[in-house]
Amino acid sequence: MTIYYGSQGTICFYYKGLLISSFPLTKVKNEAFYLELGERLIRSSKGIPITERIKYSLTFMNNIHSRKINNLSIYKSDHQLFTASLMAMMRLNIIDNDDENGFMVFKYKKK
Repeated sequence: MTIYYGSQGTICFYYKGLLISSFPLTKVKNEAFYLELGERLIRSSKGIPITERIKYSLTFMNNIHSRKINNLSIYKSDHQLFTASLMAMMRLNIIDNDDENGFMVFKYKKK
């Protein structure tokens, strides 16, 4: 997997102990931008029962995890939706940010 570095570092997203996505960090797309994705997904799902939103997100995340394990291609838009789904599940306390799931920020080291 390619790790994408920006001027401010990188943010990596993990699910079930596997690195799924990596995005560059910049001044505009910083850590707060990615953390807000979950909030935006939850707000945009207004009118959908929360249990359905959780079920859909976990099913999608498991599908992406399976694709990653089987070395199948994953579209950029799927990486973005995966990230939003993971952040939404963390926001709803369905998933914890621990050593198996969540995200990690790697800041850019200036030489």
